[in-house]
Amino acid sequence: MSMSDNQSNMNEPVGGEPNAWEEMLRGMLGREAADEVISAMRAQGIDPSEMAGDLKFPGSPMELRSMMAQMRYVMDSSEGPINWKMAHEIARQRAWGEGDPEITAAEGQRIRQALQVGDLWLDAVTDLEPSRGDRHAWRRSNWVDNTLDTWKQMVEPVAANASRALSDALKQQMDQMTNQGVGELPEGLSQFMGQAQPMMEKLSAAVFAGQIGEALGGLSHEALGSTDVGMPMHANGATALVVPNVNAFAEGFDIPTDEVYQFLALREVAHARLFNAVTWLRSEMLLAVQKYASEIRIDTDAINEAATSIDPTDMQALQNAMTAGAFATETTEAQEKALEKLETQLALIEGWVETITYEAGRPYLPHIDQLRELMRRRRVSGGAAEQMLEQLIGLQMRPRQARNAAQLWEIVARERGRAERDALWNHPDFAPTAQELQDPEAFLASRAKKAEADADIDAALEQMLEGTLGWAEGLQPGQDSEGDAKRAEDSGDSDGSAGSDGADGSGGADGTGGADGSGDAEGSSGSSGADGSGD
Repeated sequence: MSMSDNQSNMNEPVGGEPNAWEEMLRGMLGREAADEVISAMRAQGIDPSEMAGDLKFPGSPMELRSMMAQMRYVMDSSEGPINWKMAHEIARQRAWGEGDPEITAAEGQRIRQALQVGDLWLDAVTDLEPSRGDRHAWRRSNWVDNTLDTWKQMVEPVAANASRALSDALKQQMDQMTNQGVGELPEGLSQFMGQAQPMMEKLSAAVFAGQIGEALGGLSHEALGSTDVGMPMHANGATALVVPNVNAFAEGFDIPTDEVYQFLALREVAHARLFNAVTWLRSEMLLAVQKYASEIRIDTDAINEAATSIDPTDMQALQNAMTAGAFATETTEAQEKALEKLETQLALIEGWVETITYEAGRPYLPHIDQLRELMRRRRVSGGAAEQMLEQLIGLQMRPRQARNAAQLWEIVARERGRAERDALWNHPDFAPTAQELQDPEAFLASRAKKAEADADIDAALEQMLEGTLGWAEGLQPGQDSEGDAKRAEDSGDSDGSAGSDGADGSGGADGTGGADGSGDAEGSSGSSGADGSGD
Protein backbone atom coordinates (compact mmCIF):
# COMPACT_ATOMS: atom_id res chain seq x y z
CA MET A 1 0.00 0.00 0.00
CA SER A 2 1.44 3.40 -0.99
CA MET A 3 1.87 6.43 1.27
CA SER A 4 -0.82 8.27 -0.63
CA ASP A 5 -3.19 5.34 -0.01
CA ASN A 6 -2.35 5.45 3.69
CA GLN A 7 -3.00 9.18 3.72
CA SER A 8 -6.31 8.71 1.93
CA ASN A 9 -7.35 6.03 4.39
CA MET A 10 -6.30 8.23 7.30
CA ASN A 11 -8.48 11.01 5.94
CA GLU A 12 -11.54 8.83 5.51
CA PRO A 13 -14.06 9.49 8.30
CA VAL A 14 -15.27 6.65 10.46
CA GLY A 15 -18.21 4.81 8.99
CA GLY A 16 -17.36 5.88 5.43
CA GLU A 17 -19.77 8.83 5.49
CA PRO A 18 -18.43 12.00 3.80
CA ASN A 19 -17.65 14.84 6.19
CA ALA A 20 -19.24 18.10 5.02
CA TRP A 21 -16.45 20.33 6.34
CA GLU A 22 -13.77 18.24 4.67
CA GLU A 23 -15.72 18.11 1.41
CA MET A 24 -16.03 21.89 1.48
CA LEU A 25 -12.25 22.16 1.89
CA ARG A 26 -11.72 19.80 -1.03
CA GLY A 27 -14.14 21.86 -3.11
CA MET A 28 -12.26 25.08 -2.41
CA LEU A 29 -8.64 23.88 -2.32
CA GLY A 30 -8.67 20.80 -4.48
CA ARG A 31 -8.42 17.25 -3.16
CA GLU A 32 -4.64 17.00 -2.75
CA ALA A 33 -4.18 20.33 -0.94
CA ALA A 34 -7.23 19.73 1.25
CA ASP A 35 -6.03 16.25 2.26
CA GLU A 36 -2.69 17.73 3.34
CA VAL A 37 -4.48 20.26 5.53
CA ILE A 38 -6.75 17.59 7.01
CA SER A 39 -3.76 15.31 7.74
CA ALA A 40 -1.92 18.13 9.48
CA MET A 41 -4.96 18.90 11.59
CA ARG A 42 -5.39 15.28 12.67
CA ALA A 43 -1.67 15.04 13.45
CA GLN A 44 -2.16 17.90 15.90
CA GLY A 45 -5.14 16.19 17.50
CA ILE A 46 -7.77 18.35 15.76
CA ASP A 47 -10.90 16.57 14.57
CA PRO A 48 -11.99 18.15 11.24
CA SER A 49 -15.52 16.86 11.78
CA GLU A 50 -15.85 19.31 14.70
CA MET A 51 -14.76 22.32 12.61
CA ALA A 52 -18.19 22.82 11.08
CA GLY A 53 -19.67 23.97 14.38
CA ASP A 54 -23.17 25.29 13.80
CA LEU A 55 -22.82 25.54 10.01
CA LYS A 56 -25.74 24.06 8.11
CA PHE A 57 -24.46 21.73 5.39
CA PRO A 58 -26.59 19.79 2.93
CA GLY A 59 -27.94 16.58 4.34
CA SER A 60 -27.53 14.29 1.33
CA PRO A 61 -24.37 13.47 -0.66
CA MET A 62 -26.07 14.74 -3.84
CA GLU A 63 -26.83 18.12 -2.25
CA LEU A 64 -23.30 18.30 -0.90
CA ARG A 65 -21.83 17.62 -4.35
CA SER A 66 -24.09 20.32 -5.80
CA MET A 67 -22.87 22.79 -3.20
CA MET A 68 -19.26 21.88 -3.92
CA ALA A 69 -19.82 22.36 -7.64
CA GLN A 70 -21.19 25.84 -6.94
CA MET A 71 -18.21 26.64 -4.73
CA ARG A 72 -15.75 25.52 -7.40
CA TYR A 73 -17.59 27.64 -9.97
CA VAL A 74 -17.36 30.67 -7.69
CA MET A 75 -13.64 30.18 -7.10
CA ASP A 76 -12.86 29.63 -10.76
CA SER A 77 -14.89 32.49 -12.23
CA SER A 78 -14.36 35.37 -9.79
CA GLU A 79 -12.08 38.26 -10.73
CA GLY A 80 -12.22 41.73 -9.20
CA PRO A 81 -14.65 43.03 -6.56
CA ILE A 82 -17.69 41.68 -8.44
CA ASN A 83 -18.10 38.40 -10.26
CA TRP A 84 -19.64 39.97 -13.36
CA LYS A 85 -19.97 36.68 -15.19
CA MET A 86 -22.18 35.39 -12.40
CA ALA A 87 -24.08 38.70 -12.15
CA HIS A 88 -24.80 38.59 -15.87
CA GLU A 89 -26.07 35.02 -15.74
CA ILE A 90 -28.30 35.70 -12.73
CA ALA A 91 -29.71 38.85 -14.37
CA ARG A 92 -30.48 36.98 -17.58
CA GLN A 93 -32.21 34.19 -15.67
CA ARG A 94 -34.33 36.75 -13.82
CA ALA A 95 -35.05 38.59 -17.08
CA TRP A 96 -36.35 35.39 -18.62
CA GLY A 97 -38.73 34.83 -15.71
CA GLU A 98 -41.73 32.97 -17.12
CA GLY A 99 -40.42 33.53 -20.62
CA ASP A 100 -38.73 36.14 -22.77
CA PRO A 101 -40.19 35.61 -26.23
CA GLU A 102 -38.54 36.83 -29.39
CA ILE A 103 -39.67 40.15 -30.83
CA THR A 104 -41.76 39.65 -33.94
CA ALA A 105 -40.87 41.40 -37.18
CA ALA A 106 -44.02 43.52 -36.92
CA GLU A 107 -43.19 44.61 -33.35
CA GLY A 108 -39.64 45.45 -34.32
CA GLN A 109 -40.77 47.53 -37.27
CA ARG A 110 -43.32 49.33 -35.12
CA ILE A 111 -40.66 50.34 -32.57
CA ARG A 112 -38.07 51.41 -35.14
CA GLN A 113 -40.62 53.50 -37.01
CA ALA A 114 -41.73 55.23 -33.80
CA LEU A 115 -38.10 56.08 -32.99
CA GLN A 116 -37.52 57.41 -36.49
CA VAL A 117 -40.66 59.56 -36.41
CA GLY A 118 -39.63 60.90 -33.00
CA ASP A 119 -36.34 62.14 -34.44
CA LEU A 120 -38.17 63.87 -37.31
CA TRP A 121 -40.46 65.68 -34.85
CA LEU A 122 -37.48 66.81 -32.76
CA ASP A 123 -35.81 68.38 -35.80
CA ALA A 124 -38.51 71.08 -35.66
CA VAL A 125 -37.85 72.10 -32.04
CA THR A 126 -34.08 71.81 -31.48
CA ASP A 127 -30.93 72.39 -33.47
CA LEU A 128 -29.04 69.64 -31.66
CA GLU A 129 -27.98 66.89 -34.04
CA PRO A 130 -29.68 63.48 -33.71
CA SER A 131 -27.81 60.39 -32.66
CA ARG A 132 -26.58 58.22 -35.52
CA GLY A 133 -26.88 54.99 -33.55
CA ASP A 134 -29.05 52.05 -34.51
CA ARG A 135 -32.69 51.75 -33.49
CA HIS A 136 -33.70 48.58 -31.63
CA ALA A 137 -36.67 46.70 -30.25
CA TRP A 138 -35.40 44.84 -27.18
CA ARG A 139 -36.45 41.82 -25.20
CA ARG A 140 -35.76 41.98 -21.46
CA SER A 141 -32.62 39.89 -21.81
CA ASN A 142 -31.44 42.28 -24.55
CA TRP A 143 -31.74 45.13 -22.05
CA VAL A 144 -29.53 43.23 -19.58
CA ASP A 145 -26.91 42.42 -22.23
CA ASN A 146 -26.69 45.97 -23.58
CA THR A 147 -26.68 47.95 -20.33
CA LEU A 148 -24.37 45.81 -18.20
CA ASP A 149 -21.14 47.64 -19.12
CA THR A 150 -22.50 50.98 -17.92
CA TRP A 151 -23.76 49.45 -14.69
CA LYS A 152 -20.24 48.14 -14.10
CA GLN A 153 -18.87 51.68 -14.18
CA MET A 154 -21.54 52.91 -11.79
CA VAL A 155 -21.46 50.27 -9.05
CA GLU A 156 -17.93 48.86 -9.08
CA PRO A 157 -16.27 51.60 -6.95
CA VAL A 158 -18.47 50.94 -3.94
CA ALA A 159 -18.51 47.20 -4.62
CA ALA A 160 -14.77 47.20 -4.06
CA ASN A 161 -15.26 48.75 -0.59
CA ALA A 162 -18.19 46.53 0.37
CA SER A 163 -16.59 43.33 -0.90
CA ARG A 164 -13.41 44.08 1.02
CA ALA A 165 -15.35 44.70 4.22
CA LEU A 166 -17.41 41.52 3.90
CA SER A 167 -14.32 39.53 2.97
CA ASP A 168 -12.56 40.69 6.14
CA ALA A 169 -15.63 39.93 8.25
CA LEU A 170 -16.00 36.39 6.89
CA LYS A 171 -12.30 35.73 7.33
CA GLN A 172 -12.55 36.79 10.96
CA GLN A 173 -15.44 34.41 11.43
CA MET A 174 -13.42 31.61 9.83
CA ASP A 175 -10.47 32.42 12.09
CA GLN A 176 -12.66 32.24 15.16
CA MET A 177 -14.10 28.86 14.16
CA THR A 178 -10.69 27.43 13.25
CA ASN A 179 -8.86 28.70 16.31
CA GLN A 180 -11.55 27.86 18.81
CA GLY A 181 -9.77 25.94 21.55
CA VAL A 182 -6.64 25.56 19.44
CA GLY A 183 -3.19 26.95 20.22
CA GLU A 184 -0.58 27.39 17.53
CA LEU A 185 -1.86 26.25 14.14
CA PRO A 186 -0.09 23.37 12.38
CA GLU A 187 1.88 24.23 9.25
CA GLY A 188 -0.68 22.81 6.82
CA LEU A 189 -3.53 24.63 8.49
CA SER A 190 -1.51 27.86 8.57
CA GLN A 191 -1.05 27.56 4.82
CA PHE A 192 -4.77 27.05 4.46
CA MET A 193 -5.51 30.17 6.51
CA GLY A 194 -3.02 32.09 4.38
CA GLN A 195 -5.25 31.26 1.42
CA ALA A 196 -8.41 32.25 3.27
CA GLN A 197 -8.23 35.93 2.33
CA PRO A 198 -8.31 35.43 -1.46
CA MET A 199 -11.01 32.79 -1.00
CA MET A 200 -13.12 35.19 1.02
CA GLU A 201 -12.58 37.91 -1.57
CA LYS A 202 -13.90 35.59 -4.26
CA LEU A 203 -16.80 34.61 -2.06
CA SER A 204 -17.76 38.23 -1.38
CA ALA A 205 -17.41 39.01 -5.11
CA ALA A 206 -19.93 36.25 -5.74
CA VAL A 207 -22.22 37.59 -3.02
CA PHE A 208 -22.25 41.05 -4.56
CA ALA A 209 -22.75 39.50 -8.00
CA GLY A 210 -25.86 37.76 -6.75
CA GLN A 211 -27.25 41.02 -5.37
CA ILE A 212 -26.55 42.96 -8.57
CA GLY A 213 -27.80 40.17 -10.79
CA GLU A 214 -31.10 40.02 -8.93
CA ALA A 215 -31.50 43.80 -9.07
CA LEU A 216 -30.70 44.08 -12.78
CA GLY A 217 -32.96 41.17 -13.55
CA GLY A 218 -35.82 42.85 -11.69
CA LEU A 219 -35.14 46.14 -13.43
CA SER A 220 -35.31 44.43 -16.83
CA HIS A 221 -39.03 43.89 -16.16
CA GLU A 222 -39.67 47.61 -15.57
CA ALA A 223 -37.29 49.54 -17.86
CA LEU A 224 -39.08 51.14 -20.80
CA GLY A 225 -35.92 51.91 -22.77
CA SER A 226 -32.22 52.55 -22.37
CA THR A 227 -32.57 55.89 -20.55
CA ASP A 228 -34.64 55.16 -17.44
CA VAL A 229 -31.85 56.33 -15.12
CA GLY A 230 -31.63 59.69 -16.84
CA MET A 231 -28.86 58.84 -19.27
CA PRO A 232 -28.39 56.30 -22.07
CA MET A 233 -27.11 53.03 -20.62
CA HIS A 234 -25.99 51.98 -24.10
CA ALA A 235 -22.69 53.67 -24.89
CA ASN A 236 -22.77 53.68 -28.70
CA GLY A 237 -25.71 56.07 -29.15
CA ALA A 238 -28.27 53.39 -29.98
CA THR A 239 -31.93 53.94 -29.08
CA ALA A 240 -34.30 51.20 -27.99
CA LEU A 241 -37.59 50.38 -26.32
CA VAL A 242 -38.20 47.22 -24.29
CA VAL A 243 -41.25 45.80 -26.08
CA PRO A 244 -42.92 43.68 -23.34
CA ASN A 245 -42.51 46.45 -20.77
CA VAL A 246 -43.86 49.14 -23.10
CA ASN A 247 -46.87 46.92 -23.85
CA ALA A 248 -47.51 46.42 -20.12
CA PHE A 249 -47.15 50.17 -19.49
CA ALA A 250 -49.60 51.04 -22.28
CA GLU A 251 -52.23 48.60 -21.02
CA GLY A 252 -52.70 50.50 -17.79
CA PHE A 253 -54.15 53.68 -19.34
CA ASP A 254 -57.12 54.69 -21.45
CA ILE A 255 -54.85 56.07 -24.18
CA PRO A 256 -54.31 54.56 -27.64
CA THR A 257 -51.34 52.21 -27.64
CA ASP A 258 -49.77 53.82 -30.70
CA GLU A 259 -49.81 57.18 -28.96
CA VAL A 260 -48.07 55.73 -25.88
CA TYR A 261 -45.47 54.08 -28.13
CA GLN A 262 -44.79 57.36 -29.93
CA PHE A 263 -44.52 59.37 -26.72
CA LEU A 264 -42.02 56.93 -25.17
CA ALA A 265 -40.06 56.78 -28.43
CA LEU A 266 -39.95 60.59 -28.48
CA ARG A 267 -38.46 60.66 -24.97
CA GLU A 268 -35.92 57.97 -25.85
CA VAL A 269 -34.58 59.77 -28.93
CA ALA A 270 -34.59 63.11 -27.06
CA HIS A 271 -32.22 61.64 -24.45
CA ALA A 272 -30.05 60.13 -27.17
CA ARG A 273 -29.93 63.43 -29.09
CA LEU A 274 -28.89 65.39 -26.00
CA PHE A 275 -26.08 63.01 -25.06
CA ASN A 276 -24.92 62.76 -28.66
CA ALA A 277 -24.60 66.56 -28.97
CA VAL A 278 -23.33 67.26 -25.45
CA THR A 279 -20.20 65.13 -25.45
CA TRP A 280 -19.14 65.98 -21.90
CA LEU A 281 -22.43 65.06 -20.24
CA ARG A 282 -22.17 61.28 -19.97
CA SER A 283 -18.61 61.31 -18.59
CA GLU A 284 -19.51 64.05 -16.09
CA MET A 285 -22.45 62.04 -14.77
CA LEU A 286 -20.45 58.84 -14.44
CA LEU A 287 -17.68 60.78 -12.70
CA ALA A 288 -20.17 62.21 -10.21
CA VAL A 289 -21.54 58.73 -9.46
CA GLN A 290 -18.04 57.32 -9.06
CA LYS A 291 -16.92 60.18 -6.81
CA TYR A 292 -19.93 59.66 -4.59
CA ALA A 293 -19.45 55.90 -4.50
CA SER A 294 -15.72 56.06 -3.81
CA GLU A 295 -16.40 58.21 -0.72
CA ILE A 296 -18.97 55.80 0.72
CA ARG A 297 -17.91 54.56 4.11
CA ILE A 298 -18.71 50.96 4.94
CA ASP A 299 -20.13 50.25 8.38
CA THR A 300 -17.77 47.43 9.23
CA ASP A 301 -19.45 46.82 12.60
CA ALA A 302 -22.78 46.17 10.86
CA ILE A 303 -21.14 43.84 8.36
CA ASN A 304 -19.23 42.00 11.09
CA GLU A 305 -22.43 41.56 13.09
CA ALA A 306 -24.27 40.26 10.04
CA ALA A 307 -21.43 37.98 8.99
CA THR A 308 -21.10 36.37 12.41
CA SER A 309 -24.82 35.62 12.55
CA ILE A 310 -25.16 33.91 9.18
CA ASP A 311 -24.26 30.64 7.62
CA PRO A 312 -21.47 31.05 5.02
CA THR A 313 -23.04 28.26 2.98
CA ASP A 314 -26.29 30.23 2.68
CA MET A 315 -25.77 32.53 -0.32
CA GLN A 316 -29.06 34.39 0.24
CA ALA A 317 -28.07 35.22 3.81
CA LEU A 318 -24.72 36.48 2.57
CA GLN A 319 -26.43 38.67 -0.02
CA ASN A 320 -28.65 40.20 2.64
CA ALA A 321 -25.63 40.89 4.82
CA MET A 322 -23.97 42.74 1.98
CA THR A 323 -26.56 45.52 1.94
CA ALA A 324 -28.42 45.41 5.26
CA GLY A 325 -27.12 48.45 7.13
CA ALA A 326 -23.77 48.19 5.37
CA PHE A 327 -23.49 51.85 4.39
CA ALA A 328 -22.67 54.57 6.91
CA THR A 329 -25.54 57.04 7.14
CA GLU A 330 -23.47 60.23 7.36
CA THR A 331 -22.22 61.63 4.06
CA THR A 332 -18.92 63.43 3.61
CA GLU A 333 -18.59 66.94 2.22
CA ALA A 334 -17.21 65.53 -1.04
CA GLN A 335 -20.23 63.21 -1.30
CA GLU A 336 -22.67 66.07 -0.75
CA LYS A 337 -21.04 68.06 -3.54
CA ALA A 338 -21.06 65.06 -5.89
CA LEU A 339 -24.70 64.32 -5.04
CA GLU A 340 -25.77 67.94 -5.63
CA LYS A 341 -23.96 67.95 -8.97
CA LEU A 342 -25.55 64.66 -10.02
CA GLU A 343 -29.07 65.67 -8.96
CA THR A 344 -28.70 68.99 -10.80
CA GLN A 345 -27.55 67.24 -13.97
CA LEU A 346 -30.44 64.76 -13.76
CA ALA A 347 -32.93 67.59 -13.24
CA LEU A 348 -31.57 69.58 -16.18
CA ILE A 349 -31.67 66.50 -18.43
CA GLU A 350 -35.20 65.51 -17.43
CA GLY A 351 -36.42 69.11 -17.66
CA TRP A 352 -34.93 69.57 -21.14
CA VAL A 353 -36.31 66.24 -22.38
CA GLU A 354 -39.76 67.03 -20.99
CA THR A 355 -39.75 70.49 -22.57
CA ILE A 356 -38.76 69.51 -26.10
CA THR A 357 -40.83 66.31 -26.20
CA TYR A 358 -43.90 68.29 -25.16
CA GLU A 359 -43.16 70.95 -27.78
CA ALA A 360 -42.46 68.38 -30.49
CA GLY A 361 -45.38 66.08 -29.71
CA ARG A 362 -48.11 68.61 -28.94
CA PRO A 363 -49.27 68.97 -32.60
CA TYR A 364 -49.55 65.19 -33.04
CA LEU A 365 -50.39 63.56 -29.69
CA PRO A 366 -53.87 64.44 -28.34
CA HIS A 367 -53.11 62.99 -24.87
CA ILE A 368 -49.65 64.47 -24.43
CA ASP A 369 -50.64 66.41 -21.28
CA GLN A 370 -51.79 63.19 -19.60
CA LEU A 371 -48.70 61.33 -20.76
CA ARG A 372 -46.40 64.05 -19.44
CA GLU A 373 -48.14 63.93 -16.05
CA LEU A 374 -47.83 60.13 -15.97
CA MET A 375 -44.07 60.39 -16.46
CA ARG A 376 -43.84 63.03 -13.73
CA ARG A 377 -45.61 60.73 -11.28
CA ARG A 378 -43.39 57.83 -12.26
CA ARG A 379 -40.37 60.06 -11.63
CA VAL A 380 -41.58 61.22 -8.21
CA SER A 381 -42.43 57.74 -6.95
CA GLY A 382 -38.98 56.48 -7.89
CA GLY A 383 -38.46 53.59 -10.22
CA ALA A 384 -36.61 50.34 -9.82
CA ALA A 385 -33.38 51.89 -11.12
CA GLU A 386 -33.31 54.41 -8.29
CA GLN A 387 -34.17 51.79 -5.69
CA MET A 388 -31.45 49.46 -6.96
CA LEU A 389 -28.78 52.14 -6.83
CA GLU A 390 -29.85 53.23 -3.37
CA GLN A 391 -29.64 49.64 -2.16
CA LEU A 392 -26.33 48.81 -3.81
CA ILE A 393 -24.36 52.03 -3.41
CA GLY A 394 -26.43 54.17 -1.07
CA LEU A 395 -27.20 56.68 -3.84
CA GLN A 396 -30.57 58.17 -4.80
CA MET A 397 -30.62 59.25 -8.45
CA ARG A 398 -33.68 61.48 -8.31
CA PRO A 399 -34.08 64.71 -10.32
CA ARG A 400 -35.59 66.63 -7.41
CA GLN A 401 -35.86 69.92 -9.28
CA ALA A 402 -37.01 68.55 -12.65
CA ARG A 403 -40.16 70.70 -12.75
CA ASN A 404 -38.16 73.84 -12.04
CA ALA A 405 -35.68 72.81 -14.72
CA ALA A 406 -38.46 72.35 -17.28
CA GLN A 407 -39.80 75.81 -16.39
CA LEU A 408 -36.32 77.30 -16.77
CA TRP A 409 -35.81 75.78 -20.24
CA GLU A 410 -39.25 77.05 -21.31
CA ILE A 411 -38.47 80.59 -20.12
CA VAL A 412 -35.11 80.72 -21.92
CA ALA A 413 -36.65 79.43 -25.17
CA ARG A 414 -39.51 81.91 -24.96
CA GLU A 415 -37.39 84.96 -24.09
CA ARG A 416 -34.16 84.22 -25.98
CA GLY A 417 -34.96 81.49 -28.48
CA ARG A 418 -34.21 77.78 -28.66
CA ALA A 419 -30.65 78.35 -29.98
CA GLU A 420 -29.66 80.20 -26.79
CA ARG A 421 -31.50 77.59 -24.72
CA ASP A 422 -29.53 74.73 -26.24
CA ALA A 423 -26.28 76.74 -26.11
CA LEU A 424 -26.37 76.41 -22.32
CA TRP A 425 -25.22 72.80 -22.89
CA ASN A 426 -22.05 73.91 -24.69
CA HIS A 427 -19.89 73.65 -21.57
CA PRO A 428 -20.41 72.46 -17.96
CA ASP A 429 -19.77 76.01 -16.73
CA PHE A 430 -22.66 77.36 -18.85
CA ALA A 431 -25.28 74.97 -17.47
CA PRO A 432 -27.70 76.29 -14.81
CA THR A 433 -26.62 75.62 -11.23
CA ALA A 434 -28.56 74.09 -8.36
CA GLN A 435 -29.09 77.56 -6.87
CA GLU A 436 -30.39 78.93 -10.18
CA LEU A 437 -32.90 76.07 -10.45
CA GLN A 438 -34.50 77.20 -7.21
CA ASP A 439 -35.79 80.37 -8.91
CA PRO A 440 -36.28 79.81 -12.66
CA GLU A 441 -38.02 83.18 -13.13
CA ALA A 442 -34.90 85.04 -12.02
CA PHE A 443 -32.48 82.98 -14.14
CA LEU A 444 -32.15 85.35 -17.11
CA ALA A 445 -31.87 88.45 -14.92
CA SER A 446 -29.19 86.86 -12.74
CA ARG A 447 -27.26 85.69 -15.80
CA ALA A 448 -27.44 89.21 -17.31
CA LYS A 449 -26.12 90.69 -14.07
CA LYS A 450 -23.34 88.11 -13.97
CA ALA A 451 -22.48 88.88 -17.61
CA GLU A 452 -22.09 92.58 -16.77
CA ALA A 453 -19.82 91.75 -13.85
CA ASP A 454 -17.79 89.40 -16.03
CA ALA A 455 -17.49 92.12 -18.70
CA ASP A 456 -16.10 94.55 -16.12
CA ILE A 457 -13.60 91.97 -14.94
CA ASP A 458 -12.56 91.20 -18.54
CA ALA A 459 -12.08 94.91 -19.26
CA ALA A 460 -9.95 95.31 -16.14
CA LEU A 461 -7.84 92.31 -17.07
CA GLU A 462 -7.35 93.67 -20.58
CA GLN A 463 -6.22 97.03 -19.17
CA MET A 464 -3.87 95.25 -16.80
CA LEU A 465 -2.27 93.35 -19.67
CA GLU A 466 -1.91 96.57 -21.68
CA GLY A 467 -0.55 98.50 -18.69
CA THR A 468 -3.40 101.03 -18.74
CA LEU A 469 -5.29 99.97 -15.60
CA GLY A 470 -6.43 103.11 -13.73
CA TRP A 471 -5.99 105.50 -16.70
CA ALA A 472 -8.49 108.23 -17.45
CA GLU A 473 -11.26 107.39 -19.85
CA GLY A 474 -10.38 108.18 -23.45
CA LEU A 475 -6.61 107.78 -23.11
CA GLN A 476 -4.92 105.24 -25.35
CA PRO A 477 -1.63 103.36 -25.07
CA GLY A 478 1.23 105.73 -26.04
CA GLN A 479 -0.51 108.77 -24.57
CA ASP A 480 0.51 110.49 -21.32
CA SER A 481 -1.72 109.83 -18.33
CA GLU A 482 -3.72 112.70 -16.90
CA GLY A 483 -1.23 113.37 -14.11
CA ASP A 484 1.79 113.50 -16.40
CA ALA A 485 0.03 115.89 -18.80
CA LYS A 486 -0.96 118.21 -15.96
CA ARG A 487 2.53 118.28 -14.52
CA ALA A 488 3.96 119.10 -17.95
CA GLU A 489 1.44 121.94 -18.36
CA ASP A 490 2.27 123.39 -14.93
CA SER A 491 6.02 123.21 -15.69
CA GLY A 492 5.50 125.05 -19.02
CA ASP A 493 3.58 127.87 -17.32
CA SER A 494 6.35 128.33 -14.75
CA ASP A 495 9.13 128.40 -17.35
CA GLY A 496 7.21 130.90 -19.52
CA SER A 497 6.78 133.43 -16.73
CA ALA A 498 10.47 133.25 -15.76
CA GLY A 499 11.56 133.84 -19.36
CA SER A 500 9.26 136.85 -19.63
CA ASP A 501 10.66 138.38 -16.49
CA GLY A 502 14.21 137.80 -17.69
CA ALA A 503 13.53 139.45 -21.05
CA ASP A 504 11.89 142.46 -19.53
CA GLY A 505 14.22 142.69 -16.54
CA SER A 506 17.34 142.76 -18.65
CA GLY A 507 16.40 146.37 -19.66
CA GLY A 508 16.32 147.73 -16.15
CA ALA A 509 16.96 146.33 -12.77
CA ASP A 510 14.43 148.54 -11.09
CA GLY A 511 11.73 147.53 -13.42
CA THR A 512 11.22 150.98 -14.91
CA GLY A 513 13.62 150.22 -17.66
CA GLY A 514 11.85 146.95 -18.03
CA ALA A 515 8.65 148.82 -18.47
CA ASP A 516 9.92 150.94 -21.29
CA GLY A 517 13.12 149.02 -21.81
CA SER A 518 12.22 148.35 -25.37
CA GLY A 519 12.76 152.08 -26.00
CA ASP A 520 16.07 152.03 -24.17
CA ALA A 521 17.30 148.99 -25.94
CA GLU A 522 19.99 151.03 -27.63
CA GLY A 523 21.49 152.18 -24.28
CA SER A 524 25.13 151.32 -23.97
CA SER A 525 24.57 149.14 -20.98
CA GLY A 526 21.96 148.09 -18.54
CA SER A 527 23.70 149.98 -15.79
CA SER A 528 23.18 153.30 -17.57
CA GLY A 529 19.52 152.60 -17.65
CA ALA A 530 19.69 151.67 -14.07
CA ASP A 531 21.08 155.05 -12.80
CA GLY A 532 19.26 157.34 -15.23
CA SER A 533 22.34 158.39 -17.21
CA GLY A 534 20.51 157.52 -20.27
CA ASP A 535 18.70 160.88 -20.09
